[in-house]
Amino acid sequence: MNEQSDPIETGLTWSIGGAAEQVGVAAATLRTWDRRYGVGPAERTDGGHRRYTSLDIDRVRTMSELIAGGASPESAARAVQDDGPSVG
Repeated sequence: MNEQSDPIETGLTWSIGGAAEQVGVAAATLRTWDRRYGVGPAERTDGGHRRYTSLDIDRVRTMSELIAGGASPESAARAVQDDGPSVG
C-alpha cells in the first residue's frame, strides 16, 4: 500500500479549475504561467486538457508564494523549475 504509483494512472489529478482553487489563483493565471514560463501540469488529457498532479500544484503554489513575496513571475518560474516545489 505504500508503493508510489503514477498519479496520472491512478487518477490523482486535478483540472485547471481544481488546481486554481487549491493554489488561490485564477485558472487564467495558471494557463499564462504554463504558456509563458513553462510552469504547468505534467500531463494533459487526450483532448488537451491540463491535469495537475500534487507535485504540479506544489510547484505553482510555490511560484504564487514567491510572486506574493516580491519576485517577478519570470524569476519565480526559474526558481521552481530549477529547484522543484520545495523552494520558499
